[in-house]
Amino acid sequence: MMMNNRVTTALIIIGITFAASAFSQGFDHSTFDGLLKRYVDRDGMVNYPGFAKSESFKEYVAAIGKADTKKFSDNEMLAFYINAYNALVIKNVIDHMPLDSPMDVDGFFKKKKFSIAGEKMTLDKLEYDHIIPLGGALIHFGVVCAAQSCPKLIRKAYTPGTVYRQLEENARTFLRDPSKNKLDKAANTLKLSEIFKWFSDDFEKKFGSVRAVAEKYMSDSDAAYIKKNKPSIDYLRYDWSLNSQ
Repeated sequence: MMMNNRVTTALIIIGITFAASAFSQGFDHSTFDGLLKRYVDRDGMVNYPGFAKSESFKEYVAAIGKADTKKFSDNEMLAFYINAYNALVIKNVIDHMPLDSPMDVDGFFKKKKFSIAGEKMTLDKLEYDHIIPLGGALIHFGVVCAAQSCPKLIRKAYTPGTVYRQLEENARTFLRDPSKNKLDKAANTLKLSEIFKWFSDDFEKKFGSVRAVAEKYMSDSDAAYIKKNKPSIDYLRYDWSLNSQ
């Protein structure tokens, strides 16, 4: 019994140490991680009033503005910027509640500026000038624009050691969600999110073609069909309704 207790205690300590180390590099995202688990459901829908009432969220946003990123590695920068983007989208929604869509706010992405690592910038500047150059096409499965047709907001923060694995998993989840992307075999057509049209250059640069992205991340049976039949591509209408619970 004594040995079992010691083993159990050791395992608990190892687990706590591992969890803490995941957030110890560069910038502490553990607060945001906890908030995502609390205020985002398994479908990626957001409890915006919950975030609005959270002092911890306000403190996290303030920390983003003051962060010193000079010595960050590329992975630390990428995790920091994606978390910052998603947190600041939430803040932007909160600042303009009530609203039905981020598109109801003039300049939601292009005009409103936020403090990020000592610099004032818009969400578009953060995405186009910082996140895409670091992470390429995969980041489009991680940055969430507060709309129903976005990739879902995952219930965990990005970390330097896991950021690319998380983005890959997001890609699989997104491409296998028939409400956002689907293969119509009867019409031999891939009906994809408009994200693939808007950012086609990024996807072509990494994967060679938009069709190749679908082949890589859709189910094995769909991938085999795509490889054999080379379906045409059409784009689904983007639903900009707010991703709120």
